[in-house]
Amino acid sequence: MLVYDLGKMVTDKASELEGMLTHAQFSEGGEIAYLFQPKGLNPEDGQPVKSMWLIGENRIKGGTKTDLPIPLELIGTVATDKATGFKGKIIHLTLHISGCLHALIQPRGHVKKTGAMIEPCDFDIRRLSGRKIPKLTASQLKKSQKKKPSPAPVPRYIPKI
Repeated sequence: MLVYDLGKMVTDKASELEGMLTHAQFSEGGEIAYLFQPKGLNPEDGQPVKSMWLIGENRIKGGTKTDLPIPLELIGTVATDKATGFKGKIIHLTLHISGCLHALIQPRGHVKKTGAMIEPCDFDIRRLSGRKIPKLTASQLKKSQKKKPSPAPVPRYIPKI
């Protein structure tokens, strides 16, 4: 799949801001959203300006693409986090700037006390088990973690309707 190279400076066509693509998120319908970190610091608190999700490639100017083996076949399958037992359907895959891949898992059901939908959780796919999740030996896992370290989860992409 052709994906914009993460970690490269690009321009958001809508805002005309320069910044960096730090994550790519893949959904079941084939949509790709990129997390865009604008260049600069907030003058009030000295923190980086807020990042934003850019939907589709039509917002991105510049940059290059690389053909990456994104396992889209995982989307829609059931997976379980080996550490916690959290189980559900994979609804998104997120490629991090480090190269690691995370899955957003939506469990079935609702919270009994409130009736609200159970919130999905983000996991490194190397922590998951499932029918289509590749099984790694201890040696393969260690090598993969060294080559593609897993950062903390990112804010979830929520489309504005």
